Amino acid sequence: MTISTPPSNSPAIAIFMILITGTVLAGMDVTAKHLALEVPILIVLWGRYTIHTVLTFFTYAAKRRSVHFLRARRPGLQFIRATALFGATSTMYVALTKMPLGDAAAIQFFAPVLVTVISGLFLGEHIGLRRWGGVFCAFIGVLLIARPGFGGFGWTALLPLTTAFMLAAYMVLTRIIRTKDNADSTTFYSTAVGAVILSFIVPFHWQPLTAQQWGLMVLMGSAGAVGHFLLVKAFHAAEASMLAPFTYSQVVAAIFWGFIVFGDVPSVPTVIGTTLIICSGIYVWYRETQLTKSKS
Repeated sequence: MTISTPPSNSPAIAIFMILITGTVLAGMDVTAKHLALEVPILIVLWGRYTIHTVLTFFTYAAKRRSVHFLRARRPGLQFIRATALFGATSTMYVALTKMPLGDAAAIQFFAPVLVTVISGLFLGEHIGLRRWGGVFCAFIGVLLIARPGFGGFGWTALLPLTTAFMLAAYMVLTRIIRTKDNADSTTFYSTAVGAVILSFIVPFHWQPLTAQQWGLMVLMGSAGAVGHFLLVKAFHAAEASMLAPFTYSQVVAAIFWGFIVFGDVPSVPTVIGTTLIICSGIYVWYRETQLTKSKS
């Protein structure tokens, strides 16, 4: 019996998929920002979650030729995790109506650093002085972008910062649930919970949409589904420790899309703050990788 090994170019392909994922998901956010300037946020959120969920459902049902993925072993944990993601998306989309896409995306990517804090406080993981230093530097980066009291975004920056905290909770819960439930169920329920909740609420806030708005809704939901599909495929093709730094490409893509579509030019403090957040995140990832290797 021979054991097949991944092709030698798998890491390169995985990195490429992560870079494409960042571009696609940033494109999804810029579409959401454009829609949110014309239609209520609740409708935008409904389109984002419902179209993504429908596409995921039919893809899994056709691929597995069954709907067993609907049976979650830990429904309570799935609900809490999905609610955290729903809260993160909601605050992010509101933030996009009030600040440039690149700034909001940069603050949102404080989340990977926050995972270190949450893991230390609630999961009992030891966090050394160097990683705390990385967390502190990332927070300085957030303050540089927000610039409270200095003509920056002030309290508005709390929206993507809330997104970062909720995303961090979502990431930690994902880490916990991966050994307790089926991966297909986890992927499906990530957006299904939000889609169901919004489907009950959105009729009370509905307004007729133009053909162009419907097209953008479908594009936005499809981008979400494709982006998350590529993300899963990439992390199956290569080690997470190798791919983690490349996920920050989404911040760069967000700045690019914001400039192309809305003409947003990042300020010098924003560039410095974004650089601090990205470098801090990569440093924290590096320290965690080194500590993992030393224990193995």
